[in-house]
Amino acid sequence: MATLALEPAAGSWMVRFALAADDRQAAEVVVAGAEALSRASPGLPALAAFAAHARGLLDGDINALAQAAAAQAADVWARASAAEDLGVALWSAGRREEAAAGLERALAIYQEMGAARDAGRARQRLRALGVRHRHWSAAERPVSGWDSLTETQHAVALLVADGWTNRQVAEQMFLSVHTVSFHLRQVYRKLNIGSRVELARLAVTESLITEDRATQGRATQDRVAQDPAAEGRAGPETPDRGG
Repeated sequence: MATLALEPAAGSWMVRFALAADDRQAAEVVVAGAEALSRASPGLPALAAFAAHARGLLDGDINALAQAAAAQAADVWARASAAEDLGVALWSAGRREEAAAGLERALAIYQEMGAARDAGRARQRLRALGVRHRHWSAAERPVSGWDSLTETQHAVALLVADGWTNRQVAEQMFLSVHTVSFHLRQVYRKLNIGSRVELARLAVTESLITEDRATQGRATQDRVAQDPAAEGRAGPETPDRGG
């Protein structure tokens, strides 16, 4: 269960894959691990949400899935995934209106995140429920450039440009590392770049960070590239971006 210890939000995905492979025993092991992590850290409600999501998937427990979908402590992607799974469970139980509400909530979050594939899957499920005459698109925004970034993507971009590692960004923003990586890929795509160095240069050009901060960030990135173990101790000690 080393994966769960490093990435607790992965529990639901591991359960889903195990069940898809018809390996309930493996799914039960994952759920037991997620619940053990939650019990060991009662002061971290996000862990309780992740465990509830995993349990809900394993047992088809609507109440557990509802708990996970409503947990504000969990990161935004985890909440969207739980809302989608809740919608599917409600649909299976014949509660179509509630199912549609859960799926629409998931769709709205996926759209805000820029998760096109996940949003497309949620739309397909809604259409299968007969929900067709709805406004699917998020508020209009440019498809590229800084103005195309969502609020979360913009925050991730600035921290990364400032030299923060993905793990540090995750801790600062209360997201999973997986979610930060996803947002960063969207940032690269929308800004038409392919590296953290290019991101820092663009941020300086837009006067979002200073040249000094960008230089410090590049030094941090070089240090992490040479010594991956340095990731946990790399980057600024405070979130101050120096203007």
